[in-house]
This record gives sequence, C-alpha cells and structure tokens, in this order.
Amino acid sequence: MAVTTPDVPTGPLTAVGPNCPAGDPAGAQRPAESASSPDPAPAAPFLIDRNSQAAEEANRDPARAQAIAPLVNTPTAFPVGDWLRDVSGEVRTRVSASRDTGTTAIFMIYAIPHRDAGAGHSAGGLPNADAYRTFTRQVAGAISDARAVVVLEPDSLGQMDSLPADQQAERYALLNDAVGVYGALPNTSVYLDGANCGWTAAPVIADRLLRAGVKGARGFAVNVSNYYRTADETARGEVVSALTGGTHFVVDTSRNGQGPADGIQDPWCNPPGRGLGAAPTIETGSPHADAFLWIKTPGASDGECGRGDPVAGAWWQQQAEELVRLAATG
Repeated sequence: MAVTTPDVPTGPLTAVGPNCPAGDPAGAQRPAESASSPDPAPAAPFLIDRNSQAAEEANRDPARAQAIAPLVNTPTAFPVGDWLRDVSGEVRTRVSASRDTGTTAIFMIYAIPHRDAGAGHSAGGLPNADAYRTFTRQVAGAISDARAVVVLEPDSLGQMDSLPADQQAERYALLNDAVGVYGALPNTSVYLDGANCGWTAAPVIADRLLRAGVKGARGFAVNVSNYYRTADETARGEVVSALTGGTHFVVDTSRNGQGPADGIQDPWCNPPGRGLGAAPTIETGSPHADAFLWIKTPGASDGECGRGDPVAGAWWQQQAEELVRLAATG
C-alpha cells in the first residue's frame, strides 16, 4: 500500500531521552481540530477486573494482599494472547463484568506472529497469518457491542526493523485487518502501537502507523510496558498526532511514577526503583490524549532481563510491592 511520508514538524526537538520532546515542538502545525475517527473516544469509568492477575495473587496469598491492594483496585488492561486456553471465554468474562458495572473494559492484544522479535523475552505469538485473523474475529465477537478499549499489539510497529521484508508486509496486512475488524465494533476504541519516546522517532513511528491503518482506528498507544514520564510521552504523542493527521492516543502510566531508570543495561526491562504512575483517567489536559491507562500489568515481570528475573508475564510480588511503595503522589 502506498503511503506518503509525513512532513516533519518544524522546530527543535529538545530531548529528555533520544526522542522525548519537551513541550510542544509541533507548534502551530498541529491540526486545529482532531481528525474524524471511526471509533468513539473511550468512556470512563474503566473496569476494575476482579479476575486480574493482581486479584488472583491477593486471593492466593491473603497475608500479602494489602501490600498490593492498589493493583487489585485500579482498572488495568486484560492481556489477550495465544497463551489463553479459552480466548473468547476470558474476554466475555470481562465484557460481562463491564456490562454489569457500567464500565469500559480494557484489552491489550498480544498475539501477532513473530511477536517480540527484537527483544525476545515475550517471543511467540500465533503460528501464522490465518490463525491470527481467526483469533482477531474470536476476540471481536466476544467484545461485540460492549464498551471497550483495544490496545493492539504493543511493540509490533516499534520492532518492525527486526523483521525481514516479507514478515513486515504480513504484519502491516494483519494490523490493517485487525483495525478493520475491531474498528467495526460500535463501542470499541482501537489504538495501534506508538512505541515510546526513548525508542522510535516520531516521524518514523508516524509513517508506520499510517501503513498499519491508523486512520481507521481511534489512534495509537504510547509507553506501553515502559517507564517514561507522562508529560514527555504526551508531548511526543502530540507530535505523532500532528504527523498522522490529528489521530488520538493513550498513554500507559502503569509504572512510570518515578520515570525511566539510568545506569543499567536494558533499562526497559524490570528496572528497580520504579513506581506506579497516574491512575487511569480521561482527564489528560492534552488535546489528543484520550486517556492515561494502566496497560502493562504492574507486578508482571518484563522477562529474565539477563539478571535471573522471573520470565515475562510471571507475577513478581517483590516488584509489585515496590511499585506500590514508590507510587507517584502528584
């Protein structure tokens, strides 16, 4: 599919990380109004998942439950991937709970073929394109007309350089297909992978978003499973929004209360001394930021990280308690 490379906004990109703009370098080039989106904006309140990983851990070990109570009682995305034995059933459980409580369920979809090809800690995904298309329709069928947010395949665009050309083409095709399927749901807001400001420059990710069909989605998600500060990710998000015609975005604030770590190898991978960030809200104060959300499960490991940490996705009580103890207070 032919895509015109977007113009880069004028003005300097002062940085707190390789690509983290401070302030608003998009300036006057930002669209006066948001782009027309086929998807609705997400509606608060968001679902507190009583079957979340944190809730299960609290029930399993009541003596340690109080230490992670903020994780149990805060809306968090439910990860939907190839590890689930009953994908439709697990999604329907959250959909039913959202209907019963008048809330919006949040789903983080993570099953694309050749997943995490760059880092490898969460490598896997479904075996081929046909399986992924079937999976997409299973999840969408389970969501149906419920109020939902779908964060679609974190890292899938940020790691595009890790794939050969044929797999890149397949990935773009699968993401376009998924945007079409989820975007057709009447009350679902769909967000593609917008990477983070310490990783992928705004013009690069904007081009990939356009190729992946962001104009058919609500927008993109930034900082998923990372630690950059909300203000910096919001500023970069506005730049990417300007480069994609005013699309909207959400920011993962689940673990960014202390900002990114310095002085360690792979600071994206279970850095110590981090804390919970801002609680989920649609009150962002930014024209194209639809919401701050907890997308990565706080307390779930990023991977072994070369330091003998728990495998990716495994519960890590020590980290969970640290995130609560060092939570942002502002």
